[in-house]
Amino acid sequence: MLKQHYETDVLIIGSGIAGLITALKCAKFTSVLIITKDQLTESNTRYAQGGIAAALSNNDSPKHHFNDTMKAGCYHNNPKIVDILTKEGPPSLKELLKSGLKFDTQNNQLSLAKEAAHSTARVLHNKDQTGSTIITYLSNEIKKEKNITLLENTQVIKLHTVNNTCYGAYAIKNNQNITITSIITCLGTGGIGHLFKHTSNPKIATGDGLFLGYEAGCQVIDLEFMQFHPTSFCTNKTLNTYFLISEAIRGAGATLVNHNGDDFTSNYHPDKALAPRDIVTRSIYDQLCKGNKVYLDCRNIKGDLTTAFPAISRTIAKQNLSLKNNLIPITPTAHYMMGGLLTNENSQTNITNLYAIGEVACNGTHGANRLASNSLLDGLVFANRAAKQIQTTLSTKTYSSPPTHTPTINIKTSIKEFSELPNIHNILWSQCGISRQITTLQKALKTISNLTQQLKPSESTYSRPYQHALLAKLIITSALSRHESIGSHFITPTQSSTKQYWITQQKETTLTYHDSFPSPFSSPKSSNELSTKLASKESTDLADTRKNEETNCL
Repeated sequence: MLKQHYETDVLIIGSGIAGLITALKCAKFTSVLIITKDQLTESNTRYAQGGIAAALSNNDSPKHHFNDTMKAGCYHNNPKIVDILTKEGPPSLKELLKSGLKFDTQNNQLSLAKEAAHSTARVLHNKDQTGSTIITYLSNEIKKEKNITLLENTQVIKLHTVNNTCYGAYAIKNNQNITITSIITCLGTGGIGHLFKHTSNPKIATGDGLFLGYEAGCQVIDLEFMQFHPTSFCTNKTLNTYFLISEAIRGAGATLVNHNGDDFTSNYHPDKALAPRDIVTRSIYDQLCKGNKVYLDCRNIKGDLTTAFPAISRTIAKQNLSLKNNLIPITPTAHYMMGGLLTNENSQTNITNLYAIGEVACNGTHGANRLASNSLLDGLVFANRAAKQIQTTLSTKTYSSPPTHTPTINIKTSIKEFSELPNIHNILWSQCGISRQITTLQKALKTISNLTQQLKPSESTYSRPYQHALLAKLIITSALSRHESIGSHFITPTQSSTKQYWITQQKETTLTYHDSFPSPFSSPKSSNELSTKLASKESTDLADTRKNEETNCL
C-alpha cells in the first residue's frame, strides 16, 4: 500500500549522475529518499554517449582543461567554479574508478578520446554508451544502500517552502497525493530539451526542477544560453524523434559535408567539424537555410565502427544505413541548458536547505557554450561538494518541527490546455532557437505572456502546460535582455561589444543585471547601476582576453 507521507533527512529529486552521486554520498551518514518521475535508470545522463572529460593523462593538466572550458564558454564562465571543476574532476573520477566503475582501456591505460574544442584527448568513455554505463553502475550501487528509499514513477509538483526555507515537497504517484518532509532537498532533475520542438533529450527533460525552484523563490540565471547539438539523426519524422550522434565520432575523424560533397565547416572555423558546438551548429543551420542538405561522413574512419560506436551503428542500421558506407543525414536539435537555478560552489541555492546540482543548476561552469563532455563531470564534482556541505549542515544544526504540509494539490488535465504544448514548443524552437531576431522575439514574448496568464492555475493546482509556458517566457525574456551575440546566443541585430554581464530573474522581482557572476546569497537588486547602463544600451569594451577570442564565439 502506498504511503501518504514520508520523512527523510535528505530528499533527492531526480536520478541522473548528480542526484545519484549525492544520494550515495549522503547515505553514508544519513537517511535519503530518491524521487524520480520515471524509472531509476531513466535520465539525461543515460543518453550521454561521448564520455566524461578530465585531465588524467601525462600530457594534460587541470590548467589546460580550465583554459579549454573558458575558451569554449566565451569567457562568460565563473573562473572560480571552472577551477574547482578541473582540479577536483580527476580525483573524483579516480574515486569512481576505484569503487568499480569501468571505462574503456587500451594497453592497460585509460582510452581517452578528443572532442570538439578540447586541446588534447581527455574524454573517458565506454564505447558510445558512457552515460548508460554510468547510470547502470550507480543504480546498482543505490539498490545496495540500506539508507536509501526509492520512489519511482512519482512526479514532484511543488516544493514545501516557508520563510525562504525548504522543508520537503509535494508529489503525485498513481494519482494519489504524497507529502515528503525533509531537512535537505536536492534538485537533480536535468534539463529542458522537450520545451523545444526538436530535441535530442528524452521525454522526461521538461524543466521540472527549474520550475519547482523558480516557483519556490530561487533565482535563475543565464537562461538565454541553450546549447543546440549539431548532429542529431531523425529516427521518426512523424513522431519528431531524434537520436544524438556523439561528437566523439567527429573526434575519430568524421567530417560534415553538404549534398555537393563540400566540407563546408572550413568556411566557419579553422577547427572545422571540431570547432565549439555553437559554431558547428550555426554552420549547419546556415547550410540548411540555404537549402543544402547536411550529412555526417564517417566513411574515411579507419577501424570497425560497429565495435567503436555500437549504439550509433545499431540505430543507423535500423534506418537501412551504415556508418561505413553511407552519408548520414543530420540536423541540429536542442540539447543542453547552460543556465539554470543560481547556485554556489557547494550547489546551494538562495533558498535555505535547497540544493540544485547538474543541468538544472548554474554555477557558472559552462559559460555561454558548454565544452563537450563537461556535463557529467559537472554533475559528479558538484554532487560531491553538495554532499560534503549537507553533512556539515546536518552535524552542526538543530531543527525544529517543520510547518504543516498543505493536504492536497490537484493536477489540472484540461485537454484544451494540453493542446497548447506544441504551440509553446514551436515558438521556442522557431523564435528562440539557433538564430534569434529581436523583432520576432518581442512578438513571441507577447504571445507567451498572454498564454501564461491564460494557463495560470490556482494556488493548489499544478498545470504542466503552465509550467512549459512560464519557462518559455523566462527563456525568451533572457534572450531579449542580452543584446549581443555570444556563444549559443546568436541574435540580430547584435551589438559588437558590450560590458560583460549576467542576467538573473526571480519570482516577483524585476530582471537584474550583474557585472560579475553573482552569489545566490547576494541581493538581486545590487546591480541597479549596471541595469541602467544596459537598459540605455551603453557599451564598453570587454576584457582583453574575451575580446581577443570574440571572433571564435560568434
